[in-house]
Amino acid sequence: MLGKPDAGWALFQLGSEETAYDLSYLTDVAMEWLTQAIHGLQTLDVFSVHGYCEPGRIVCTVSYWSCYVICEEDDRAPACDDVHQIHRSMLDFCKMLHRDISENLEDWVHWNDDDPQPEREKALREKLNCLQELIEEKKDCFEEGCCFL
Repeated sequence: MLGKPDAGWALFQLGSEETAYDLSYLTDVAMEWLTQAIHGLQTLDVFSVHGYCEPGRIVCTVSYWSCYVICEEDDRAPACDDVHQIHRSMLDFCKMLHRDISENLEDWVHWNDDDPQPEREKALREKLNCLQELIEEKKDCFEEGCCFL
């Protein structure tokens, strides 16, 4: 889902190659996406994450059973005609997010070197721990026969 960060860029791919996007440093992907995922699992409510592609940006809305990715242009042109629906549950999205940030934590710590590194690493680790606890706590909610009501 999220590639290893490199020089302020990271690949986001959820589904087929046509839904692969290079995300820039303009969005603090790790911090913002973890925050949204934590809120989504806590509430079991739809959440969205975004990232700037320079040009344009992507918005990924994570629902209970599916994710929807759209790309918006920088100007006032209408959003793209296609919404890519990817059959990944909220739980799957959160697991992939946790895995991808954990596996490359040091690179995500240095995503924006303007931040004090020890504080940033501590904050990322706390968010990862919180997300992992929620993944374990909520996994039964995503078993067959369960629903979001």
